[in-house]
Amino acid sequence: MTLMALVDRALRNNPETRIAWDAFRSSEAGVALQRAGYWPHITGILDTQHLRPLNFSGRNAPAQTRYESSISLSYLLWDFGTRSGLLHQAEFQRDYEGLSKDQALQDVILQVEQAYYQVVGLRAVVTANRQSLRDAQANLDAVKERKSSGLATVGDVYKAEATMAGSRLALDQADGQLAVARGQLAVAVGSSPDTPLRLAAWDKQEKPALPTQGIGELLAEARGARPQMLAAIAQQKAAAANLEAVRGRGLPTLSFNASTGHTRVAGIGASSQFNTLVSLNVPIFSGFGDQAANEQAQVQLDSANASIDQLRTQVELQVWQAYQNLHAAAAGLANSQAQLKSAQQAADVSTARYRNGLDTILDLLSAQTVLANARVQYVQSRLDWAVSQAALGHAIGGLRMPTSSMETGIP
Repeated sequence: MTLMALVDRALRNNPETRIAWDAFRSSEAGVALQRAGYWPHITGILDTQHLRPLNFSGRNAPAQTRYESSISLSYLLWDFGTRSGLLHQAEFQRDYEGLSKDQALQDVILQVEQAYYQVVGLRAVVTANRQSLRDAQANLDAVKERKSSGLATVGDVYKAEATMAGSRLALDQADGQLAVARGQLAVAVGSSPDTPLRLAAWDKQEKPALPTQGIGELLAEARGARPQMLAAIAQQKAAAANLEAVRGRGLPTLSFNASTGHTRVAGIGASSQFNTLVSLNVPIFSGFGDQAANEQAQVQLDSANASIDQLRTQVELQVWQAYQNLHAAAAGLANSQAQLKSAQQAADVSTARYRNGLDTILDLLSAQTVLANARVQYVQSRLDWAVSQAALGHAIGGLRMPTSSMETGIP
């Protein structure tokens, strides 16, 4: 599976994405619910009653069967912004949930990316440690051969065996870490930890290429593109609309009501009724509840404004850190490539010199240790570069990288 295939699977199966989609659908229903306030409410009633009145004269009055049907209409004609405020609040809440959904999807994508790079990175570490173990075995064989010829001591053999044991320990530790990382990746894509995932090879050679935008442009882009920032702005607008609705509750409303009904009493006759009513409701005193509600809504709006400022600072710091980490990762990748090349050459020279009796076993083992560390460091640098790109893209809400950068299958 490629990274794109893993992301696609996660977006379909990860519970976080389903929760975000459900919240968004619920907010859409909330908008429809508030729009219902602009429509008249019509109610129909059908009653059947059987009455047998009793009196104190000792005789029962005749029984009656009464049939009643009626229909009533209630229509709010005008208010001071309560309906519109509630509708706007629901619309902005829908926008908030939609943007929160987008942020949740991006969070899941980042989670998959980080888990994926951890797996492929540790897989490369395992490969490097296996190569180091093979080198340690070759060195041990060479030392034993020289000892049998009287050119090496038993101490040299012990040193080579200790190096080989260390290489085996590093391999075992990397195998354990890889197993844990595979479980984390499986959970990230919405599966159980024991689900086997066959991943495509990670053989693409990276050519570090930094974003074309400067840090100032990236900060500005994050403020306008990060779904989390846009969601906070939508929430602030919802709080402002709620304040509008709360203020309208303490002001007059104009309503129109109409009803018509038909009553028939079996054996007696029938009658029909019809009435209309236009009412102006003027709140006079509500125990200071309206003032308290207004104050509460105003505080919520002030809090939403403060949350935007706080989130903006957090987002800008995340972008700044991710940008600096990406620069450091680019430099580290270039240096680790040079280090690995030099370490390989030094190890080859030391191996040849040892076989010719020009280097000691300590010289050989030291060169092999440097090579083993350089292999792991190179893998870690590749991992840091990939993760740093993903982190910067997530912090901004989308990152445009030059086409010469690492191809990971992510658009």
